[in-house]
Amino acid sequence: MRQHAANGAYYELSRPDTVRRLAEWDDSVRLESVRYPVDPGHARVGKRLTDLSVLLTSRRIPDFVWTWYSDCLIQDHVLRFFRGQGFTGFDVKPCSGSHEDRARRPDLCDDNPGLRAGEAAQLEIPTLWELVVTGWAGVAPPESGVRLAKFCPACSHRVYSRFTSPTKLIDESQWDGSDFFMVWPLPRYTFITDRVAKAIRGNKLRGALLKPLSKLECKVSSLSPGRLSHWMPEDRARQLGEPFGIY
Repeated sequence: MRQHAANGAYYELSRPDTVRRLAEWDDSVRLESVRYPVDPGHARVGKRLTDLSVLLTSRRIPDFVWTWYSDCLIQDHVLRFFRGQGFTGFDVKPCSGSHEDRARRPDLCDDNPGLRAGEAAQLEIPTLWELVVTGWAGVAPPESGVRLAKFCPACSHRVYSRFTSPTKLIDESQWDGSDFFMVWPLPRYTFITDRVAKAIRGNKLRGALLKPLSKLECKVSSLSPGRLSHWMPEDRARQLGEPFGIY
């Protein structure tokens, strides 16, 4: 019998509820283009082929930095702290950063207009790392509302229904016990244990929200996450994804 995590035992590590100070990918970031001759309508973007390189749009650089695509970047002192605490279920990739210069005539609707050239020249860019989740809690159970809605046998493209009962997303019988972990098909949701949440709060790390499961929202009508290998290191994705056909 499945045992669901108690409400409040786990959290989502997420970006603040504002678009101010979100980092932007720069032009060096490259994505895989996936095309299927059998069904051209299934052509889509695949995994990212390069490490992240971002433009920082604010003078204030918090401990956690988020991009418009919800990539989570952490400063070097946060990485050292996480490793010192012995947290499990994550890896990091290098991330380079620079400041975006403000346009001569900024768009009044732009929430992140960038910095004036003089301001950018005076600011030091901290060492940033992209947080990559490697911990695993399997596939979201049907009780959460997540179900496979569409499947293409030609290209294995999958579309899932959105979750409706967030407190039932985590099936503890599938969880590997990691402090950072993923639930499929929600690779953009970084789940953490209460131990991590307490450490972040206790050290007053800035730039992230800690949302209990009961507060999670799914703002899209369906979920189409691609392959697990788009989100995890290749060997780990193969190990976890092949039994579910999602590698």
